[in-house]
Order: sequence, then C-alpha cells, then structure tokens
Amino acid sequence: MRAALLALALLGPAGPVSAEGLMDRNVSFGALAYEDRAAPIFVGQRHPAKVSDGVEYGLGPEGPQNGWDIIPAIIDIRADRIVITYPDIPPDSFPVLEFNGYVLDFLTECVLFNSAAQNVELSTEALSEDAVFSEISQLFIDMSGVTFGPDTFIVIDVDVAPCPLG
Repeated sequence: MRAALLALALLGPAGPVSAEGLMDRNVSFGALAYEDRAAPIFVGQRHPAKVSDGVEYGLGPEGPQNGWDIIPAIIDIRADRIVITYPDIPPDSFPVLEFNGYVLDFLTECVLFNSAAQNVELSTEALSEDAVFSEISQLFIDMSGVTFGPDTFIVIDVDVAPCPLG
C-alpha cells in the first residue's frame, strides 16, 4: 500500500497543472489598432510562443494595412510581468486612437488575470489610466500617444489566477 501511494505521488496529478504565473503558458501575440472595435484599422499577424526565460517576441514590420504597420518592439513575458522595449528605433510617438497597441491571448479557458497594471516605477513612459485591461484570458495594452525609443521601457505587472495549463 505504501509503495502504491509513493508511486502515485511520484507520478503527480492526472490533469494539467497550474503554471507559475505566466511561465510555460502558450500565448498568441499581435498588434491591433481601431477607432471602432468592430472595424479595426490594423490587425497584426498572430505570433504564437510559449512563455519561457527568453524573449518571446521581436516584432518587425508586417506590411502595411490601411497605411499602418508594426512599430518594431521587443516583448519579454515573465512569470508576473510583461516588459516592452524599442531598442533599435528612433524616438517617436504612437498615434492616438481609441486603441492602438498589443493583444496577448493566453490559450486557456479560465479567467487568467486577477489584475494587470502598469508598473510606473519601472516604466520610463506613462500609459493612460485605462490602457491596460483584460478580458478572460486576453490582455490588452493600449500604447496610444506613448513616446517610444531606445530608452523606453513599458512594464506591466500581472496577478495571475491559478488556471490550469491548456
């Protein structure tokens, strides 16, 4: 009996386990710009990745849509934080729209985020008060009006619910 319990303990749970924050989660990332959400001006390509200790995305131009294209950026997703940088680009600003930014879609069926907010102490530019929001397992980061360049760091802290890995 004791040997059987030990064997079960070594095997672990039968179903998918929870990740440590965002680590090991599958995510799809893309850019989105709109004045009217039902009629986007730009819908970027979806870039799949698995969150790890490395940088998940190095975005570059994808080809214009309605005169718009991607602003090159580096996106590093960590267990409880997302860091956005623009290392190799001259300073400029994101055009102001109702939404002009990034959508991270974590592939799970539960409400993934307890909260998400900009870490103003670690960021070099301030986002608007309502720029970071989530919908179930999607995280939206609105960059409208934000100045970017080689010294820009945008840091988003997330509190992740104990959702199983999908």
